[in-house]
Amino acid sequence: MVNNRLISMKNQSIQQPVTKSKIVALWSAPRCVSSAFLKAFSQRSQTAIVNEPFLDVYYFSKWRRSNRFGDCEEQHNYGTAQVIDSIQSPTTPLVFMKEIAYQALPYIDRDFLSNTINTFIVRDPREAIASWYRVPEYPTEEEFGFEALKQTWEIVTKELKQEPIVVEATDFRRNPEQVLSRYCQRIGVTFDPQMLKWDNGSLKQNQWKPHELESRAKWYKTLENSTGILPPTKVEVEILSQDIDMVERAMKIYERLSHFAL
Repeated sequence: MVNNRLISMKNQSIQQPVTKSKIVALWSAPRCVSSAFLKAFSQRSQTAIVNEPFLDVYYFSKWRRSNRFGDCEEQHNYGTAQVIDSIQSPTTPLVFMKEIAYQALPYIDRDFLSNTINTFIVRDPREAIASWYRVPEYPTEEEFGFEALKQTWEIVTKELKQEPIVVEATDFRRNPEQVLSRYCQRIGVTFDPQMLKWDNGSLKQNQWKPHELESRAKWYKTLENSTGILPPTKVEVEILSQDIDMVERAMKIYERLSHFAL
């Protein structure tokens, strides 16, 4: 995980300034290939990338809901207003934000959501929990993230009446060009073949801060060692007894959302 700052901006126009960006949000649970999807969008020109902007609010602010990563005093007063500003401040034609739904749900602004193209990426929860175990970390049900993803889905599709746009993570890994092409068409941007490859798998171009270093080493190791979207591999994992019911509940959410996959 990384902090809630604008982390990458490629090839900004040096001509007429853009007065209003198209903002696209990719909502996910953890360990669902969302970072690789974000990395693909970081390869597009005229695109600003924002990674997990609510993370510092959820984990480090005075409104935090978890102390999993310890304390960071400089983030104590960081709140929703600053998050929204960090998302809306770029002047590129496209701002692409990836967010873990449970990190944003307690703080999210409905007005912001209504002016955003909200999309989703889902992964088989058995594969997601296997990825948690490999980190190794062990989530609470809130942090496993599927319930918050469902609640975000209901806000977007029922309250805001937006059409669902869903990526299935394994389909994306198996057919990245096809899935990205369809996704780009749905959000109204041009697919760029550059989205399929990169030289550096890091999601952050500037220096990592001290409270981010542990997260970088754990959560982004696979991506940072990659040069493109990795194909799926067979996952075999023995789900811990205390996680079985949680994974079964998540499966129902996954099956519901993946029905709409591109």
